[in-house]
Amino acid sequence: MSGFEIAVRPLYERFLAEGRGKRDALYEAIRAAMLAGAVPEGSRLPATRLLAASFGVSRGVAAAAYDMLHAEGYVRTAVGSGTYAAYRAPQGGRIGGADGRDRAAGEGREGPAGELRLSAPGSRIVAAAGRMRLAPEPGAPYDLRIGQPVIADFPHDEWKRAVYAEIRRFPGRLREDAFRAEGHGPLRSAIARHLAATRGIRAAPDQIVVTNGSMQAIALIAMMLLDPGDPAVVEDPGYPGTWASVEAAGGRLIAARVDQSGIVPEDWPVRLLFVTPSRQFPTGGVLPMERRAALLDWAVRRGAVIVEDDYDSEFHWGGRPVEPLKAMDRDGRVIYIGTFSRTMLQDVRIGFAVLPDGLVEPFRRLKAWIEPHPTDLIWQRALARFMASGAYARHLRRMQRICGTRLIRFRRLLEELPGEPFDWYPAASGLHVYGEWLGDPDSYEAFREACREQGVVWTDGDRYRLEASDRRGALFGFAHLDERTMDAAVERMARALPRPGGLRRRT
Repeated sequence: MSGFEIAVRPLYERFLAEGRGKRDALYEAIRAAMLAGAVPEGSRLPATRLLAASFGVSRGVAAAAYDMLHAEGYVRTAVGSGTYAAYRAPQGGRIGGADGRDRAAGEGREGPAGELRLSAPGSRIVAAAGRMRLAPEPGAPYDLRIGQPVIADFPHDEWKRAVYAEIRRFPGRLREDAFRAEGHGPLRSAIARHLAATRGIRAAPDQIVVTNGSMQAIALIAMMLLDPGDPAVVEDPGYPGTWASVEAAGGRLIAARVDQSGIVPEDWPVRLLFVTPSRQFPTGGVLPMERRAALLDWAVRRGAVIVEDDYDSEFHWGGRPVEPLKAMDRDGRVIYIGTFSRTMLQDVRIGFAVLPDGLVEPFRRLKAWIEPHPTDLIWQRALARFMASGAYARHLRRMQRICGTRLIRFRRLLEELPGEPFDWYPAASGLHVYGEWLGDPDSYEAFREACREQGVVWTDGDRYRLEASDRRGALFGFAHLDERTMDAAVERMARALPRPGGLRRRT
């Protein structure tokens, strides 16, 4: 295995496990390896034929990944010679220009001379990515793992019309956005209108920066606000992508306790908190209003920033979702992150960050440094058109009806499992149900194996824990299931349970 493949393969497998297509996963993996310094500037990349063979993709997919990297300046080509890495990873913890001075200056955390310090220790990215490496289960006829696309119910024709309309305007119109790190202006305006109507967030388009999925937003925030050794509070259980981003920026993880109502506030002596208040990931707990107020009071008292990851608030099945922290924020302490990756097709990797005024320009500059030419410009323009036409709002309303009905049915089936083997967490939103196994860890593993033999797999909650625990959680995705598959899957789970009286309860 070549040095290139050693550096890229773990990242490629990680992005595939997240549900990205092969082209995007390959592109993201090579780019991440370059950002980390694992593929040095000037090194020759494998020819498309060898790249395709090594990663089990078509030569067209390999060529498309190289084309994307070339368009963004990460690689260069030499006729008759090959493709070469054109990106030089930074050395040390500052973002430096050619003259040795920091490129990004402005409001934010300041160094001795007043420069904005943006920690970007690229050498840590590959190591931290190990937290994100989620080994996929083998294919199964009853796949209840989370992250399954709900393709059958998507308005493909309306989306295609929006995409084709923008392709017809290519390439001249795209040049307008080629150097706008903040993203396509009409899309940012559409996001602002959508947030005001659905989440009660009043934000100007200029406060919104479009990102390549919510994961990029989280990583950039960690780089912007953390110096090496700085602590950051994260939820446990929680999202490994957030943990990896903090560690890649050189930060130190402080695990916060989570119960059925979400994060339990404390007076943490830190200045950065990552939280999922609208629907805690992975448990699904909704943070009560008094805890929300306590977090905001803490942030003001400590001079801290709260990063609110609102990853699936669009999927709320009973009335209006609980008010987000950002809508309650009167002191500019909250950064709000959202994504379209769950509501749109998986190839549309578009997220966004709503930032306090003092952090907009530092964030935009950092994104411009990491990504000189924004990706997915056609997707951005098509999504703006799709939202402006009303098609996105209609799609959401339809999805809420369909998935809400599926959740009610699936939750009832799970609650009827004999012997009550799980403690089911409340679920009034989202695309998965979380349950905590009431038996001991050995009986949970035996049950998982018996279900796998029956063709039923789900997402194990252990991968979302920072600290070891004998409490075993399980995440069951349901939105992609029809009634017949749903019934058959739960029937097989019931068959795999220990016989009456055979479940060893956790002590």
